Amino acid sequence: MGHLNQYSEKHRNHIHVQRPQLRVRVGGRTFRTVEWSYGGLLVEDDDRQLPIGALVRIDGLADEHSHGGASTPHIVDIRARVIRTMPDEGLAALSCLKLDNAAYRFLSIAGGDFTEVQADLA
Repeated sequence: MGHLNQYSEKHRNHIHVQRPQLRVRVGGRTFRTVEWSYGGLLVEDDDRQLPIGALVRIDGLADEHSHGGASTPHIVDIRARVIRTMPDEGLAALSCLKLDNAAYRFLSIAGGDFTEVQADLA
């Protein structure tokens, strides 16, 4: 079951989830999420590997429970753009431009009941 972020901004179209944290693979590097939704991801980027404006392809997702184990990341195809960096906090915000069916299915399962809430708001 996902832990919902109660903070709401008028410009957000999606509910943001803090738990479970996800591991996302971009260009062979793994980033941990701070919060995520169908519309985007806020990831830890202490090394500043994700510059503003960069188009990235996320090709692997894992939740915080399976990442440390023997399971490999789920293969997905998410196209995203880095829309904001917060160097002082070591964070980068990615806006999802396209999610394939595998990514949508993974996020639906990882988010648990938040997906039902999302559907109710539509």
